Amino acid sequence: MKTSANKGLSLPAWRLSLKQIIALVVVLVAVYLVYGVLVPSVVTITSARSLSLAYNQTQFLKIYNGSTAALDLQSTSPSGASFYITSVPVLYGPVVSFSLTPESSLNVSTDGSHAANINIRLVSSSNTGATIELTPLPSALGISISPSVTLLNPSSLLNIGPASGGSPTTISSGSSTLSSTLTTTVAQNNTSVTFQQALQLMNKTGPGELMNGLRSLYARDYNCTPSLYNQTYKTYNHAHTQPPAPVSYYNVSYSTPTKMSINESSTSNKDNVLITYSTTAADPGSTGIALLAIINVSNSAFLRNITYTGIFTGLNYSVLNASYSFERLIPNACAALIPQ
Repeated sequence: MKTSANKGLSLPAWRLSLKQIIALVVVLVAVYLVYGVLVPSVVTITSARSLSLAYNQTQFLKIYNGSTAALDLQSTSPSGASFYITSVPVLYGPVVSFSLTPESSLNVSTDGSHAANINIRLVSSSNTGATIELTPLPSALGISISPSVTLLNPSSLLNIGPASGGSPTTISSGSSTLSSTLTTTVAQNNTSVTFQQALQLMNKTGPGELMNGLRSLYARDYNCTPSLYNQTYKTYNHAHTQPPAPVSYYNVSYSTPTKMSINESSTSNKDNVLITYSTTAADPGSTGIALLAIINVSNSAFLRNITYTGIFTGLNYSVLNASYSFERLIPNACAALIPQ
């Protein structure tokens, strides 16, 4: 199943050089002056189209969903090109950095969010400019951002790096508050009655039934082949066409989970059990904790909290269940990979 993922990008734990800082500042100031003062022409991207850029040229793009971004050709040669892209207004969002070789492409988020909204392919490049092909990606597809895309937050300009380790996420449960570091999964082998009871209760809930259904779909991924995927996509796609490059078998299978595991852990409240659902995929961005649930085994209103994170970040039960309801009707191993 292709969902949004979470795949949210994280800041790399490195510091920019003075030269890189100056380059970024120049780009941001130039974009601000051009967009804010000179009112530039804007290229609207509603379908795949080619675009030629000169070295150090900034081009403004209006994506299909109405958002505007500034694309800057930072360096170029016959062997490839490097780009910066950032949302407009400038300095509001992060700067996205990526490089391409001729005929290669990447899925990019213009605002640094967890889902890509445009595919950029380098058609050709020289010492003076580059030609690219831009294809808009509907956010509803939840296509993952390519791993080689780098996110540079404005704080990077000040040489401020992220703290080491995971960031704690607070989960409210009734009158108590639990803190869990989402980057660490604590495996639990405890088979106590409390844990068994908590899982039985969870399986009676909508989210619990949904996670069990997704586990079954993900477990079948290994048997999905490129030819079967293409045939299935064509059958269940409304236009009855072969999948375009952004949702090709190789792109989708990379980020779709092949496994979902369940762990249980105790909390400070002896009656509360934290149940964690984690996904495993070839894409590191689709691997990790996807859902957290707190079950109270002594209360009739036993489901105290649900948190969607990781690959499910920004989604909810209704969205996930609608997608699953479509995919579970596909009777082959590619069901979890076919976008609705």
